Amino acid sequence: MSKRLLISTIILTLFSFSFLTACGTDNQSSTQQSQGNEAAGNEQQDGMKPEAGAELLVWESKGPELDFMKAVADDFEKEYEIKVKVEPVPAIDAVKKLTTDGPAGIGADVFSSPHDQLGNAVMAGLVLQNDVFTESEKDDFMTSAIDGVSYDGVLYGFPTAIDTYALFYNKKLMEKAPKTYEEIIKFAETYNDPKNKKYGFMWDVGQLYLSYSFLGGYGGYVFGNHGTDINDIGLNNDKSIEGARFLQSFKKVLPLNINDLNDNIITGFFQEGKTAAIINGPWFISTLASTKMDYGVAPLPLLPNGEHPVSFSGIRGLYVNSYTKYPVAAKLFASYATTKQSLTKRFEMTTQLPPRKDLMDDPLLTNDPNTMAFLEQAKYSIPMPSIPEMGNVWVPASAALSSIWNDNQDPGTVLNKAVSQIKTAINTKK
Repeated sequence: MSKRLLISTIILTLFSFSFLTACGTDNQSSTQQSQGNEAAGNEQQDGMKPEAGAELLVWESKGPELDFMKAVADDFEKEYEIKVKVEPVPAIDAVKKLTTDGPAGIGADVFSSPHDQLGNAVMAGLVLQNDVFTESEKDDFMTSAIDGVSYDGVLYGFPTAIDTYALFYNKKLMEKAPKTYEEIIKFAETYNDPKNKKYGFMWDVGQLYLSYSFLGGYGGYVFGNHGTDINDIGLNNDKSIEGARFLQSFKKVLPLNINDLNDNIITGFFQEGKTAAIINGPWFISTLASTKMDYGVAPLPLLPNGEHPVSFSGIRGLYVNSYTKYPVAAKLFASYATTKQSLTKRFEMTTQLPPRKDLMDDPLLTNDPNTMAFLEQAKYSIPMPSIPEMGNVWVPASAALSSIWNDNQDPGTVLNKAVSQIKTAINTKK
């Protein structure tokens, strides 16, 4: 998932359950790579009988993920003799487009979407429940991936990729990846040279997506009950405040205001060798591909409380349109596209992180230390809340971070104000 996609999905959470049920399955994925997708498909889809004459339309974003989807569609057609047409529709636009195309009968049977659009899709009755995965098959995926494509305890999506962020570090400036944030602070105290714009560590402080890791690592949260309870906002609880105080303490080694900590500045400083370590996502690897930097990626360093920072994650998944004429065939395709073999191919074609736990020890991934660093951090990530009310959080939270950082205001006072604003916005829209 590109950075544009992640940022866009954060902003575009403002579009709004009826569902059809279909046959279950014993979705056991094959472990024999030599038998290929055909054997995996037969084994996983045991018990599902597609509708006679089924033809499917699939929406996927342009880029390597579209090429992957077309390759899977070709394999699926050969195995099941079901024609599949793949069209380029940006994942961030799919739910909005489906609100009109779905009822009109011209929407995709299967579409790709970031998980934080799910709440709106469910509220609008646009998606069918994923009743294909058994409990054991759900366990093949990272917990955060399954949680991300679920809403109100109901599984809807078929996870295809997971994104979170980690620590990039310049190996010429740091011999090894820092294990703790205390190590980073000590390094910065001797490395920093503000007159020459040199700083040991930088991140986009004002962006809740990244700064949440400090609050979450201390036990804070946005909404309770796995991000679904709008009556339980935890951004101003004691644990969130403690995390915010630690975040605020970095100002002594990063004496810049938030306006001077935007993505372009941070990227430039890191590429120029002025900053030793930054927080960023896997999309940043492509930015560095054109450079000759000797860099590494590591999970986020441990917090002073000994805990791992809890990063936000974004889950991309496939969903079945509730207006489809072929619900069984559509679910069959979505399940087929998320087998171990299919997601291995997806990683090879897109380099997007596969959300399956049974790929964690695959040499394809283990031979890439940067990929493994992101996957390790993903173990400590939680999906961004997908409920529509999350759209009321970003602006007050960003303003709070600005006051805490720029003006050195008391985190408790500032976060109380932010939560009050969030509650008012939610209640106004009820």
